[in-house]
Amino acid sequence: MNISSKKFARCGIASVLSAVQLVLTSHALAEDPTPFRYGAGVTFQRDSNLFRVDSEASGDVQSDNIANGYAYLGFDTALSRQRLYGNFNFGKAQFSRFSQLDYDKQDIKAGWDGDFPGQVRTGLAWTRKALLANFADLTIPRRNVITRDAVRVDLDVPVMANWHIVATGTVNQARNSNTLDRGNDLDGRSVEGGLRYVTPYGNRLDFVGQQTNVDYTERTPNPFSDSAYRERMGSLRALWAVTGASRLEGYVGYLERRNENFSNRDFSGPTFRVAWTWEPAGFTVVDITAYRTMGAAGDNEFDAAVTKALRIAPVWEVTGKLSVNAQVEAGQRRYIGSVFEGLPIEIEAPGREDDFQSWGLGLRYAALRWLLVDIGYRGERRDSNRYLRDYDDHTGTVTVQIGF
Repeated sequence: MNISSKKFARCGIASVLSAVQLVLTSHALAEDPTPFRYGAGVTFQRDSNLFRVDSEASGDVQSDNIANGYAYLGFDTALSRQRLYGNFNFGKAQFSRFSQLDYDKQDIKAGWDGDFPGQVRTGLAWTRKALLANFADLTIPRRNVITRDAVRVDLDVPVMANWHIVATGTVNQARNSNTLDRGNDLDGRSVEGGLRYVTPYGNRLDFVGQQTNVDYTERTPNPFSDSAYRERMGSLRALWAVTGASRLEGYVGYLERRNENFSNRDFSGPTFRVAWTWEPAGFTVVDITAYRTMGAAGDNEFDAAVTKALRIAPVWEVTGKLSVNAQVEAGQRRYIGSVFEGLPIEIEAPGREDDFQSWGLGLRYAALRWLLVDIGYRGERRDSNRYLRDYDDHTGTVTVQIGF
């Protein structure tokens, strides 16, 4: 597998932002606490730089109009101290100029949680997502739909006073539709366990350790890729109401990755994600998130990299039917574990660093109980120290959804 095909699957599943917009729109409605929901919608999108290419690259920057139709079904049923829920979203994205990229998308989450056995809190969930991979850094754009499945089991066992034992097990897999990207198919297994302290007010602290094993089922080791890796991480997690109008949620930990064949690409370091939610008034909410991540456990979308960023996302409820939301994010991604390290012939190449920014503005109008209209704009920019790796992109979306 060449470098470009590796990066194709690693660059992210959100290049065609319409798919994300649809999932977020319908998912927000699907989270309403009603026993049964169903509906359908359509999003029209204009993408100014579909393939995320540098404006100085040979050839023109390609834009396209994309129509996304979807239908969803959801339920959330409580029986005694048990809960059964499911959200199913199926749709199709159609491109005006590049019809060869049309694809079917899925967003599914179903599960059960309750007190079983006895006072043990148990949860079982299955998720599936099928979305088009990003085109950034791809030399020759091609259609590749990545389908991800995950099954997760959670246990919360009260042991003494405010202390609980918590444990989680996850099995996941990712499959690529394009034969050139099958080398990025993976199977992952993750287990974690630790202690949880819960205050009388519902705040909690978790002290947990985690191990993740990932196998690339279609790979054999070569100078450009490894066939498996193992990650270990210890972390402190918190969900804490700081005041009546603000809460803090996130984790701080230390991660270590060990590759099966190429130890020169091993890495370790601190990682964290902290989100502060502030509600200065009943009609305004501000979310501020800061994070530092290294690689991605069980996820082959990114090269091994240290990513640091800050994100601010306010929401203003103008009336009971009308709300305005915005977001701005800025950060840096520094790639680690170069594919040229350890080769018989050393290749001099500067370490890659990308600065990235994104910003957006949206308007949501619940015209009727069963009718929702979303209008949004999003901009992206990446500045890289690698030649022809910069890009700017602007997308506008209009979504109309009916639901009952």
